[in-house]
Amino acid sequence: MNIYESAFALSFQKTPILLVDGIARYVPGGVLPIAVFTEGLSIVNGLLDGANLNVDTLTTNFEPAAGGTLIVNDIATYPFLNQATAANAVVKRPNRITLNMTRPATTTNGGYLAKPVMFTALKLALDNHTDLGGTYTVLTPSFIYTGCLLRSMVDLTGFSDQVKQVQYKWAFEFEQPLLYESQLNATLGNLMSKFEDGIPSPGGLNWSGMFESIKSLFPS
Repeated sequence: MNIYESAFALSFQKTPILLVDGIARYVPGGVLPIAVFTEGLSIVNGLLDGANLNVDTLTTNFEPAAGGTLIVNDIATYPFLNQATAANAVVKRPNRITLNMTRPATTTNGGYLAKPVMFTALKLALDNHTDLGGTYTVLTPSFIYTGCLLRSMVDLTGFSDQVKQVQYKWAFEFEQPLLYESQLNATLGNLMSKFEDGIPSPGGLNWSGMFESIKSLFPS
């Protein structure tokens, strides 16, 4: 892969879900990528540094599901005096975004012996993150959803003659609660500053590498 393809794959396909605060509050920067759990990556040895990580070795893939929203409005159904009154009768609704995760058992990631260990660790981590009031940032090619809450993680796996594995495809459903514009700007700015600051730990996880990779996809 070239640099652009690697940045795109890392940001939007391999680890597009970031845990913010919650269980990540003790991690320098306060942000933890989901790949730490889905891939069993070490954050001590700097494996998520944009310069060191080989995305081809990651076996988990994510993709946005159809039906994700950018704008959702409710409009009152009673008769309006005029168009201006009708325009003022619009109520914003929270956005929802679903990411489908494909995580098959293969000979390179421990197979079926490692699978229950990984999913148990993932469930415990996400439950603990929720209990501690953590939020999520969801990266998609069209929009970065900040301050999201996890609604559900659902098994989507079907069965066919071509695919005989079970429980290898899951849907993460997120909801982005309504925030005032000032709160949204502060939330996004805080996230970007965490990326930009990186982690001042020699040989440790360096978020500045991922920040630069994401920033390169959105030239100003």
